[in-house]
Order: sequence, then structure tokens, then C-alpha cells
Amino acid sequence: MRVILPSWYPNMKYTEFLSSAKRHNHACRVLKEKLDSLGDGCAEDVEYKFLVLSLYYLSGYIIECSIKYKIFQLENYDLHSDVNEEECEKAGINYKKKIKTHNFNRLQNYLDSLVSGINHVSEKNEINKLINEWTPEIRYSTVELSYEQVKELYSHTNNFLKMI
Repeated sequence: MRVILPSWYPNMKYTEFLSSAKRHNHACRVLKEKLDSLGDGCAEDVEYKFLVLSLYYLSGYIIECSIKYKIFQLENYDLHSDVNEEECEKAGINYKKKIKTHNFNRLQNYLDSLVSGINHVSEKNEINKLINEWTPEIRYSTVELSYEQVKELYSHTNNFLKMI
């Protein structure tokens, strides 16, 4: 059995960002199926709201992990090197300023400097609002989210992952 380590763990290889994005995508698909099975009548239930928030939270990580994977791939990062400050420095990547962030715009700017045509931004303003408000700390929040909008966000992040 292979143990999956958190993204901050120093022995992570860059290809694990893509694996993580795919795992988050699978979890989102299961959450969406569960939410769809519960129906609109449960929209005020605590469990329903928790599942919507979880779908939102994990959808954001699909974007983050996908962008980070693509950056390393385009930088021709060594498949066998760990993703950490020291190894990134050897590859000419400023880990603290360019990689160790949850800010999609900063990551997107870095990606744009390497290639054009791969963008996490949606054509829909409501989806971009959700993307712009996403932070890892959202999991600790009790914000009210529209399941329909979060479902659209997940669809968008799923399509983004396919581009990677």
C-alpha cells in the first residue's frame, strides 16, 4: 500500500500534483453524486451545506494542483527530484515566491510566462467570483454557497484538469 503524503511533505515529486488533482476530482465527483441524490429539499440541512463546502474546497485544489503540475512539467523539472526549496533553487525556480502559494493568480501568472492558452479562469463571472474567493481556510468557514454555482465551478475545474 502506498501512503499519499501531504503537498508540503519534502519527498513529494512534482507528478504527485497531477495525482492529487485527479484524486480531488474523483472525490468531487462522489460529492456531487451524493448532493444530487439528496435533492433540493435538503439545502438547509447541515450535512448538505458541509458537502457543498467540501465540493467547493476540493474543486479549488484541482486548480491549484493542476497549475503547479503544469509549471513543473513546462520547466522540465527532474521527475526524480523532490519538490522543495533546495531542489527548486537548483532548477531556477523560486519556491517561496512562485510555488509555495495558494494564490491562483500568482500561479497563473507564472504559468502564463511559460506557455499561453492554459487558463483556469472561467467565462462566467459567478464562477470567477468563487475562484477568486477560494482559500484553503474556507474549510474552516461556515459560508453559504449555492450548490448550483459550486456544481458549475466543479464542472469548470474538471474541464481545466482535462486541459492539463
